[in-house]
Amino acid sequence: MADAPQVGQIIDHHFLWVAQHAAGETEGRKVRPCLIIAVERIGENAHPRVTVLPITSQAPRQGEAGIAIPNDIKARIGLDRRRPAWVAIEEANSFTWPGFDLVSQRDGGFVRGVVTRGFFTSVRDAVIALRLRGRTRIVERDDE
Repeated sequence: MADAPQVGQIIDHHFLWVAQHAAGETEGRKVRPCLIIAVERIGENAHPRVTVLPITSQAPRQGEAGIAIPNDIKARIGLDRRRPAWVAIEEANSFTWPGFDLVSQRDGGFVRGVVTRGFFTSVRDAVIALRLRGRTRIVERDDE
């Protein structure tokens, strides 16, 4: 399987926001970079399930949580250092790898970059804290 998913990798994905899904939409409106936050392998021969967080140039609105991406990380994952970038940590998409909404890279694989271990850990810890308070929402994409 090409590009076996790993936490910390950045992929391009047609991310479907919770509000769009609630409104009946079944496909993400645009391709956006996403951080693989979890990989679950069930069974020896089963395809893994991945959970991804979207990356956006929009700062979190008041009351929403997000983590700003530093310039050195933006450079690692192919983002424009001149534009702001945030990992939105309250919404996620989950799907069986490889999902139909993945976008291939020029090399034919799916991975566009990898964040540092320290940055990943800070995102993961923030997501866990939000999850414990019931503030995370996941759109299951396999049913679409």
